Amino acid sequence: MKKVLFIEPVIAHYRRDTFNLIFSNKDFSCAILAGNEFEGVNPVSIEHSIMCNYFSFTLFGHRFYYLKKALREVKFYRPDAIVCSGVDFHHLHTILIFLWAKINGVKFIWWSHATEGKQGRFGLLLRKFFYKYSSGIMAYSSAGLVRMQKLGIPTSKVTVVGNSMNNEDYGLNINQIHSDTFTLLFSGRITPEKKLDVLVRALSIISNKIQGLRCIIVGGGDIESLVSLSKELGIEKHIEFVGPVYGINLKQYFAQSRLFVYPGGIGLSMAHALSYGLPVITTDAMNEHGPEVELLKPGINGAFFHDGDPQNLAEVITEWYNILNPNSSVISKACRDTLTEFGYYPEMVSSKVISFLTNKIR
Repeated sequence: MKKVLFIEPVIAHYRRDTFNLIFSNKDFSCAILAGNEFEGVNPVSIEHSIMCNYFSFTLFGHRFYYLKKALREVKFYRPDAIVCSGVDFHHLHTILIFLWAKINGVKFIWWSHATEGKQGRFGLLLRKFFYKYSSGIMAYSSAGLVRMQKLGIPTSKVTVVGNSMNNEDYGLNINQIHSDTFTLLFSGRITPEKKLDVLVRALSIISNKIQGLRCIIVGGGDIESLVSLSKELGIEKHIEFVGPVYGINLKQYFAQSRLFVYPGGIGLSMAHALSYGLPVITTDAMNEHGPEVELLKPGINGAFFHDGDPQNLAEVITEWYNILNPNSSVISKACRDTLTEFGYYPEMVSSKVISFLTNKIR
């Protein structure tokens, strides 16, 4: 039986179901090579994993990583194909393994955002080289396919597989709790990039216009500055900071909410919110988003607001307050249907990955 080796910085928790489904296929056997820990993230445990430690160093202000014994493990496994997370020049072992694979006739496939990167013209040319001479590219979104086409990569070499979380993280069977409050929700790591100060300032604009206005902010990080800002603006009674919450404990906050607001660049949180039937409002700074932003259909399952503009965010929230009141069930269904339309479930993603790899190694 043919063998496929996956290479990841760390085995991310949200990929557990997808990997387990891929590994259970009958067409080829699999293993995954990853770090024991990466930037504070510990791996989830799955079968057939090969775990190594990182060596890292800083050069010219950039942090570089090398997975110790990675090439030796690759040689020992003797794969027919290697599937590696995106082109990242900071992960030196992936570049070395790519070159080894090309020399030894092993198929090498990227599974990534399929981006042009941010290393300037030379970096773009170098990135194009690694895409061009790979055996294939599995992109998270149709935007990745378009980017590859612009780089001159043949369409036949690229497939869109989507992205997903674990099945337990979706809220498909969770019904919203009806109440007299209109609750907004943010869930994620609280960092300056999330621009939550914009949300707090928007709340101060509409606090006296929307009856029963409430905002729940879930996540750890720089909470103190937001608490101070809410007190300064006199709206602390409208905001509840609950701190970091994970897994099944998150469900209660999504069930209480009517609208998901993410002022900065969004990723899989988009799929998470839509699975609960919550429309999503996020920034129109498209370069800040992950591929999952393709799920947003303005006017149907959410909206964009002018980046960094509290007044415009307040207007968009008010607009959706008026839209949701008579149409909440219709909009909730539209949100959930979007995930099926784009194939954002482990079963759908894994099926596409298996099909693509089977064709590549047969």
